[in-house]
Amino acid sequence: MARERKISLTELFAQTKQLLLEHGYEGFTFGLLADRLGVARSAIYKYFENKEELITAYMVDEMEQVFEKLTRIHDFPAFEEQFRFLLDLILYHDDLHEMIAIGKKIPETHPKVKENKRRLAQFHERMYDELQPVIQRGKREGKMKPHLPDRVVLGYIFQSAAVPHFPGISLAEWAESIREIIMHGVLNRN
Repeated sequence: MARERKISLTELFAQTKQLLLEHGYEGFTFGLLADRLGVARSAIYKYFENKEELITAYMVDEMEQVFEKLTRIHDFPAFEEQFRFLLDLILYHDDLHEMIAIGKKIPETHPKVKENKRRLAQFHERMYDELQPVIQRGKREGKMKPHLPDRVVLGYIFQSAAVPHFPGISLAEWAESIREIIMHGVLNRN
């Protein structure tokens, strides 16, 4: 009898992400994932009971990685460097918003899914708490408008990744355009 190929969580999560981006939540199945990984579906069931548990576990892992990167913002000595780092992190993780939208569709079918969704909801607050000192620093240094509420500024920045990346525009050009709009607006100041 042939031995079943072992799969790692890293491999499982990477293919889960790809299939979610290709097929969405509704089209994602353990059968598709097993085919992509070259394993039997039973190999996936050794890790997760259902697709909701797998997808939310993947999302928690992905958000942990993004949050870990986000905390590096404090390594930059100047506000401008911190702000550029923040924009790059958000703009070059443009699939994050798509994943968050998928996460909202997932029903809480199991206690593990409910716990994963609770953890996902906490990331929003954790990110705002981590970034609020950066926004306050920008205001103190006169580089940001002091009358704008911190959470509105952060919300606007986070939502900028939801601006479609249209065909014919490179990722770098798209990101630089979004960065320019956030930093300088769209109107000429003649």
